[in-house]
Amino acid sequence: MPILRCNSCGTSAIRPDDSAPAAVKIQQRAVYGSPELYRDQIRAAQLVANPGCYSTTVILALKPILAAGWVDLDRGIISDAKSGVSGAGKAPTPKTHYMHAADNLSAYGVFGHRHTGELLEQLGLDRSQIIFTPHLLPIPRGILATIYVRFKTPQTTESVARIYHDFFAGSSMVRIYDKTLPQIQYVARTNYADIGFHLSSDGLRAVIVSCLDNLLKGAASQAVQNMNVMMGWDEAEGLA
Repeated sequence: MPILRCNSCGTSAIRPDDSAPAAVKIQQRAVYGSPELYRDQIRAAQLVANPGCYSTTVILALKPILAAGWVDLDRGIISDAKSGVSGAGKAPTPKTHYMHAADNLSAYGVFGHRHTGELLEQLGLDRSQIIFTPHLLPIPRGILATIYVRFKTPQTTESVARIYHDFFAGSSMVRIYDKTLPQIQYVARTNYADIGFHLSSDGLRAVIVSCLDNLLKGAASQAVQNMNVMMGWDEAEGLA
């Protein structure tokens, strides 16, 4: 039976404290569980690391233009991401209590959020090339990341749309917005990741907006999506 490991909470089929050498050995065979990036590897995997919610949001938004070599990394990337309170986990804390979170917006994990390592690894960046800052939204669920990049050469709306559509061709769980920007209300309680963008008039700067449900595409239903791929079932089985 395939084994799923949650990269967000660290839950593993083998506890490192019970058998550390065995755990390390088997985890070396793990495939990063982003079907849009590693579908072929996931099909043959026995161990899949389910990505974090923030990580999925930002990685899917940036991967196509980074893979194309368009981004001026010397100028840096800024990812301003915001999550509903359920993104903090199931354990109640003072900061996620209604009286703290309601009518409020706060930044946390600055320069040290636990999913930063995933972003750097999967996007091939170092810490000097991206600033990722998460925020807590006073809503139950959903993530919205606003990402700022500068291109090496001017692009058009058509060329940017084409790179996203081509990259995610065959990925039914990613929806590209060509003319408007995504919103959390459109992805809540779904397994979709929505990506949209706007360009500056000179074509050198882009604002990319990426949305998903942190409890579904950012967690549980992405695990189901991975299981579907591993078992050879339709990728959207039980999700669409």
